[in-house]
Amino acid sequence: MAAPVAAVAAAAVVVSLSADTTVASNAAVTIPTPESAFGFTPCQDYKLANYTQISSYFHQLDNASDRMQVVSLGQTSEGRDQVMGIVSAPENLTPANLAKYQDIANRLAHARGLTDDQAHDLSKQGKAIAWIDFGIHSTEVGPPQTAPQFAYDLLTSNTPETKSILKNVITLFVPNINPDGGEHIPDWYMKYVGTQFQDSDYPELYQKYSGHDDNRDWFMFNLPETRNLGNVLWHSWYPQLVYNTHQTAAYPARIFLPPFKDPMNPNIPPEVTRGINFLGDAMTQRLDREGKVGAVSRQQYDQWWNGGLRSAPAFHNQIGILSETSHASATPVYEDPTKFPKTFPYQEVSTSEPSAFYPSPYKGGMWHLSDSCSYIESTGWELLHTADVGRENWLYGQYRMGKQAIDAGGNTAYVIPSDQPDFQTATKMVNVLRQADLDVEQAQSAFKVGDKTYPSGSFVVREAQPFRADVVDLMNPQTYPDRRNPDGTPERPYDMAGWTLPYQMGVKVDKVTQSFIANTKPVDTAPVPAFNVPVTAPAAAYAIDARVNDSYTAVLALLKAGETVTRTTAAVTTDKGSWPAGTFLVTPRAGADQRIKAQAKQLGLTVASVATMPTGTVAVTLPRVGLYHGYPGNSDEGWTRYVFDTSKIPYKQLHDDEIRAGNLKDSYDTIILPDASYNSMLNGARAGSLPAKYTGGMTQAGVNNLKAFVQAGGTLVAINDATQLPIRAFSGFPMTDVTAGVPSTGYYSPGSILAGVVDNKNPLTWGMGDTADLYSDGSPAFSVTAGATGVTAPVTYPTSNVLRSGWLLGENVIAGKTAVADVSYGDGHVAMLGISVQHRAESHGTYKLLFNSLLEGAEH
Repeated sequence: MAAPVAAVAAAAVVVSLSADTTVASNAAVTIPTPESAFGFTPCQDYKLANYTQISSYFHQLDNASDRMQVVSLGQTSEGRDQVMGIVSAPENLTPANLAKYQDIANRLAHARGLTDDQAHDLSKQGKAIAWIDFGIHSTEVGPPQTAPQFAYDLLTSNTPETKSILKNVITLFVPNINPDGGEHIPDWYMKYVGTQFQDSDYPELYQKYSGHDDNRDWFMFNLPETRNLGNVLWHSWYPQLVYNTHQTAAYPARIFLPPFKDPMNPNIPPEVTRGINFLGDAMTQRLDREGKVGAVSRQQYDQWWNGGLRSAPAFHNQIGILSETSHASATPVYEDPTKFPKTFPYQEVSTSEPSAFYPSPYKGGMWHLSDSCSYIESTGWELLHTADVGRENWLYGQYRMGKQAIDAGGNTAYVIPSDQPDFQTATKMVNVLRQADLDVEQAQSAFKVGDKTYPSGSFVVREAQPFRADVVDLMNPQTYPDRRNPDGTPERPYDMAGWTLPYQMGVKVDKVTQSFIANTKPVDTAPVPAFNVPVTAPAAAYAIDARVNDSYTAVLALLKAGETVTRTTAAVTTDKGSWPAGTFLVTPRAGADQRIKAQAKQLGLTVASVATMPTGTVAVTLPRVGLYHGYPGNSDEGWTRYVFDTSKIPYKQLHDDEIRAGNLKDSYDTIILPDASYNSMLNGARAGSLPAKYTGGMTQAGVNNLKAFVQAGGTLVAINDATQLPIRAFSGFPMTDVTAGVPSTGYYSPGSILAGVVDNKNPLTWGMGDTADLYSDGSPAFSVTAGATGVTAPVTYPTSNVLRSGWLLGENVIAGKTAVADVSYGDGHVAMLGISVQHRAESHGTYKLLFNSLLEGAEH
């Protein structure tokens, strides 16, 4: 049993006549303590170590101990080196043995080419692979502060339990999932410790793009940190047990551990859920044995969603869990039991009386970060103990689930045709699947399924593969159960209710259930599609297809290079056929062909020729874009920056002080308001809660300046809830939100995909199809004021069958109403994008609504 964190340093240097203890004592003498590296004890009151200190210490441990090897996983969003420690007995860490055990884990996880007897034999030979990570949410400071002490204890302890763990387990020890935030948050705290801002919020996103959403990227892999770690989880080591440590327990519990609450996603293998329950119960038992009370289960965290670090492993036949420990601060606190709520918020469970899922209630008192760290380390030791004693079962179980998945897949497959208009985005979706280690094939020639022929280059994803659960879950609609609280209000899912990948990305996929023959090759990483450009300069113009998201990247680069670009307002005839309204036309001039070819090659575009310039085109200039950035950081603003940066769309962050100053039309053609409430934009952070420069919001003066910007000819783009600003603050604005004031029992859309009907002849929807899938998270829906002019509604909800994936209550409230509107106001426009058009950089299928809105202010 591990010693409590506070006692570890003293216990490690006690001399004993036991030979084993002498070894431990010698190791403790030669291996540097965390105190020697940081100048203080980890988890000490009012002290936080940053990532630079912690990663440096891990390298010191690597140099001093033969039980650890530190490896680099890649660079973070801000360019830091992300590291992981591999911990095991020295004999397991030789290059030959590491390769051997890695290969065994790989073969068992993929299950193919093995008999049951061979799998049993490999399970006997192999080592359990156990993953434990820290610091995914940087404001949850306890886990990364625990990591140095836990690592030191694991490298210096020589108890029978430790020796058995080292012999039978290879531990993948990730000291910080988000190194950038692991730098910013401790630095902020230590800068202001002892002042009024000691426990203030960090005013920016602690992850460059996602902030707290860094735990919500685990089926998309947008962030480099997610890709770094996904490569370990699903391309390299395939751990059987995955432990993701957090720090937000349901108050007043001291820690949450599984079992999770319902609903359970039906695609998760039953053996995974059984393993999760078993591991969570083992951890809470250990805590109780050590006198660490206050562990609660069946609260808040469900098993529905597939986008988190603890969630995605369940769809890869891995036992993935999280813990949520209390008190995410280095500032100690007195927990007054007289102020505890009577019950937990998510289930009617007493906070003071023992119950099945809270058998040892916490009674209050002083609480320090070191207490939280001690709970985290104890559960980490139990993870490793459970991996050790069940080693063969965990290894063989992963094989068994993989084999069952292959058998269950049958003939079902998903065909992604190569002749769809935006095949570039389809290729990106394939690479999302490949990042999750899902098997994808690409046809080398045309093939038929029944009576339908698919062209060469089409992709095939079969269900008969070891991680079938992930295939089924990502490629099909979700149907979230109608769950209600005792008062009749809907019980909110932990995160999204529906996330179907082809719907979000706007990719055409055919699900087939009959066998077919195709000449295919496995895909490692799908390259951009083959490009095609005219051999000679066209008579009138080069045409670039607005149906392709990446075309906007190319056009903006060409505009920046000085090319003349227009857009068609109707379909145009090209040498590649008829292309729809919104097609980009580039005037031929010296050097244009090479610049166009370079963009086409890089992005995989097909460029066409136009022989006769059509009438009614509109000129496009490079837009001057301002992206509103309020304090504290807004994840939707971060994801918008991610989309702009990856699409190479130029923009400037626009802060409250600049909005308050006015004269915005002098600097911007288009201003974007990411998803945020009206009050948060207006008022910002409360005065005194942060240093003054981060407080106050845009104020009424700023709102008035935005109104003046539009009236002077600017375009304001409001996303999702930000649409409330023009509705509430622009006098005479001709729209209302029909969902305003409707209780959740009457309208509820908790992160779901809804159907949209598209008028693609409108400038906001150029390049889109006749329908679109719209991501809605409590999103508004609009009605137009009677008699209003200058309003178009290019995207509306259908009159029935609105839900596509997830959960929707109150379809009648939004059926037939407007989801996206373009409103003329003064000399300018307001693009009312009443959905999450760029949600977490997942919903590629509605990116064009954002891209077209940007260009509207630069079209004339």
